[in-house]
Amino acid sequence: VTTAPLQTNSEGRVSTVLHNTEQLASRVRCDIKINATFDGVTKTKTLTAQHHLSEEQFQFDAYSLTLHAIDKYGAALANNSVRANQQEGTTDSRGLAYFIVNKRNDVEVAVVYRGSVITKSISVQNDTYYTLQALLYNFELGVVDDSSNPLEAEITVDNDHFSSSSVSISDTPVARPSVSVTYGTLTKNPQIDLSQRESYTVVFDLTPPDINNVQVNMTPSKDMRITFDVTDPNQLASGPSLDDTVVTYTISGTTRTTAVYVEGGKYVAEITRPPANSLVRFTILTKDKEGNMKTVEGEYLVQSTPQGNQTTPPTNQTQPPVNPPSIIPLENPLFLLAAAIVGIALLWVVYNYIRGLGSGE
Repeated sequence: VTTAPLQTNSEGRVSTVLHNTEQLASRVRCDIKINATFDGVTKTKTLTAQHHLSEEQFQFDAYSLTLHAIDKYGAALANNSVRANQQEGTTDSRGLAYFIVNKRNDVEVAVVYRGSVITKSISVQNDTYYTLQALLYNFELGVVDDSSNPLEAEITVDNDHFSSSSVSISDTPVARPSVSVTYGTLTKNPQIDLSQRESYTVVFDLTPPDINNVQVNMTPSKDMRITFDVTDPNQLASGPSLDDTVVTYTISGTTRTTAVYVEGGKYVAEITRPPANSLVRFTILTKDKEGNMKTVEGEYLVQSTPQGNQTTPPTNQTQPPVNPPSIIPLENPLFLLAAAIVGIALLWVVYNYIRGLGSGE
């Protein structure tokens, strides 16, 4: 049998009568389990029927807590609702309310002021007198892009809604309001603590980063090495994200992706030993920390016998093909005519020489 919860009286006492209704003596249980809960702490005793004291005591390590509720000017908040953990009370004409709480480091005290609940967490290690001051704060919020230009956004502060690039609220009792800012499909929830500062700016980075100074060279081990710079130059930009930077390349119809790392301030990607005389087409993809994306494409012809390091042309341009060193283009028509005349003359001399030999026989 389990009794309904019983409430102690003003002296901390409670009494009840328990009846054992079991008819068979062999099934009679003689244990009585008592749970006593105060201020979130539960203590338990197990007794044997007819072998217990007439009054059992539960001792809690509890102390008195006096709350003094005042406004920002120090005036008493009379007849105000206050709370200590789950215990509720009302202040008297002097702004005082009295509680008994268990010893702990995180007693939550609260006062209702101007329709808002102001809470604090305090430590109670002995009898405690605590002044709970309902302060008022000014709150300013601005919404801008990464170039500091104002953005018209949907702003929610607790239960109030605004369509604006800025919000200004005076004399709010809430130190940590719940704030949501939506621009387009993007939403941010800044953490606000007006007890630390009263002015905040929410930035939406709308500009993708830049990819510059793309260079390609072949290493002594015949690996292809792509280096480039990534910058996010605007004043309030979120900055490049290395984790979201990759290089995708295609050789002879096969596409692969290689990781990117930073070395000496440069972004670096390496392609292991691409075949000689192959055309490597590659795409660099990078994002900033808010997801804005930029891509740059390029291609590079791997020579069979590279002479030292080679660099690609500027980004988004195709490297021109290189004539093999053994092929020398002849483009001067006078040179061609002179060569033909010399050839004919040589043939005529050889012909006459052979005729002369024949006549001599």
